[in-house]
Amino acid sequence: MDVSTRLWTPAHPAFVSLLNALAAETDPVYIVGGVVRDVLLGRALGPTDLDVIVARNANVIARRVADRLGWAYYPLDADRDVARLIFTASKTPLVCDVATMRGGDLTTDLQARDFTVNAMAMRWQRGAAGDLVDLAGGQTDLAARQLRRVTPWGLAEDPVRLVRAVRLAVQLGFTIEVETQYQILRISDTVRLASPERLRDELWKLLGATAPDRSIELLAANNLLRPLLPEVADMQDVGQSAPHDADVYQHTLRAIRYARRLYDWLQGDAALETSPAGAEITAVLAPYLPRLRQVLAATTSAERRALDWLTWLALWHDVGKPSTRTVDDSAGGIVRYRFLGHEEVGAGMAAQRLEALKFSRVEVAFVEAVIRSHMRPHLLHSSFGDKPISRRACYRFFRDSETRQTDALVGVATVLLALADYQAIYAVSPPPAWEDYVQHMGQLLAYGLAPDGLAEARAPLVDGHTLMAYFDLPPGRQVGVLLEQLREAQAAGEIATPAEGLALAAQLLAQDVLP
Repeated sequence: MDVSTRLWTPAHPAFVSLLNALAAETDPVYIVGGVVRDVLLGRALGPTDLDVIVARNANVIARRVADRLGWAYYPLDADRDVARLIFTASKTPLVCDVATMRGGDLTTDLQARDFTVNAMAMRWQRGAAGDLVDLAGGQTDLAARQLRRVTPWGLAEDPVRLVRAVRLAVQLGFTIEVETQYQILRISDTVRLASPERLRDELWKLLGATAPDRSIELLAANNLLRPLLPEVADMQDVGQSAPHDADVYQHTLRAIRYARRLYDWLQGDAALETSPAGAEITAVLAPYLPRLRQVLAATTSAERRALDWLTWLALWHDVGKPSTRTVDDSAGGIVRYRFLGHEEVGAGMAAQRLEALKFSRVEVAFVEAVIRSHMRPHLLHSSFGDKPISRRACYRFFRDSETRQTDALVGVATVLLALADYQAIYAVSPPPAWEDYVQHMGQLLAYGLAPDGLAEARAPLVDGHTLMAYFDLPPGRQVGVLLEQLREAQAAGEIATPAEGLALAAQLLAQDVLP
């Protein structure tokens, strides 16, 4: 795979201008890392991030170029002389990390990298990249579709690279070379020593891959799941009763797979109509797709959207089952397993792990709220059978699930998780009573997203000041309980005007059942 005479230019002109400006300041300038790998694989049509190395003074040069071209400049790592440049005047922000060569020369820098397919460089000259430098045999490994360490000490010195091996294997569809995998298996526990922030970022990319269930399986196969996510590893071989046909771990992998399919549909990257189960989801949820996308576009941190959490929610939804499992053999010798309160326990476990990985408080609260609520859609479906879910029950679902009273985000995410979870219970597709189940989930989403649903119920007909003035009530719990009773009645369609609200309040006060 000789590309030494083939030239490559980034698709975005801002990258071309930046590279030309860097080359005008210093020579040589090399593009390194994943973009080189992807160019050789024919995948780098329009990258949004580049890694560049120069001989010296990376921060000085990067700052000077950034000022001239209007890129944002950040000194990323002063000790290693690494700068980050960000261009925001495009649909997707462009990122370029500029670093001084490790050891002061190209050979030392490439030998210090993780895998041979990432240890290649292309020199930027005269407006294009060429002159491929491949000292570790990266082209051979690309042709063999395998990940191989550059040096044994490269993995030992940076345990995050063990997780990256799994991520790249899934992302690229590569195998891990035998000696590299053997070393990963031997030193897998060292990932505990890596910084939580770096592990968080690598896991985020791992579960953002197109096959996140495969990512989890490969972590387990390489002895990395337990040191990274011991709560998930504990779900292995935890049996469940019918209608479940798989243990908690295998059920979770299925749920992750279905969650990813929902994610792809919501992103607009894939259709669901290729399966009967997916066709039913499309038929019922398609009218709400624009609002779903709008709600799920909310960011839980600077770069992570609520939608991006869907596979993580599937990963954590049953994590409380191993510690809550009890055995019930009272039914004529038939053993049944019960997991009472697993959603509450699991919510706390998920929160604890996410905090340890340094996710933001907003993100932890969001995941915790969804996991705590994830059984509610199932229970509503069972309670209402073949009848529509009442507006009062819809209102209570969103009221009880939200961490804030300003949107329907937690409730919406919980319904989407429930759709993935319900499918994962059964080996058959579509699962039993699927049409009724999807109709019920559609009713919940319709209430949460439509203007005449949750939004209307949150605009009270009567406020607390009016109640206190009209009935001469003192401030206190009684007013709060009365207001909630009126909101429920409004949500159920039992009252529609302020006069009707005051009449119902008078009736409730007369019954003398309020505190």
